[in-house]
Amino acid sequence: MRRQAGLTLIEILVAASLLALLGVLGWRGLDASTRTAAQVESSAARWQAIALACERLGNDVRQAVGVPGRDADGRETPAWAQPAGATELTLTRSGDTGDSPRRVTYRWRDGRLELLTWPAFDAPAASRSHVLIEGVAAVEFAALDPERRWHSAWPLQAAQRLPRALRLRLHLVEGGTIERIFDVAAAP
Repeated sequence: MRRQAGLTLIEILVAASLLALLGVLGWRGLDASTRTAAQVESSAARWQAIALACERLGNDVRQAVGVPGRDADGRETPAWAQPAGATELTLTRSGDTGDSPRRVTYRWRDGRLELLTWPAFDAPAASRSHVLIEGVAAVEFAALDPERRWHSAWPLQAAQRLPRALRLRLHLVEGGTIERIFDVAAAP
């Protein structure tokens, strides 16, 4: 009898098993790469949001002016208000290209850093709220006095308008703290 050329059933099964194994390994590698790329993209978006929020706060602090605001009862409020024990900062900043000054508040609430804006610097209440950063465990604001001491509340005296600088500490829910210091351009 003559032997015919070709593959045996065992050879075909071994080849199919190796091909299946290579396919599974390739799929797992592709899946891991896709998940890693999504995590890197998410992390980059988070850090970009943090950087943009810090830049926005820094711009407002550098443009701070000693113009007081108004509360809901029409009483004058400090140009820079940082209440003791509160996690918020309200300030008056110069307007854009000839506009009148604007009033803004940065506050931490429900794990988010928010920006509140007023329609005018002497309006009694904020008109809009924007979430700048989510996933913030705590926020600390501190103002630098002329003697270079940090204070968690401002103004220290009724006559004081602006501090020399602002220190911001963001405590993130995933761990870690970001600290930034901003000069107040209009400070004495």
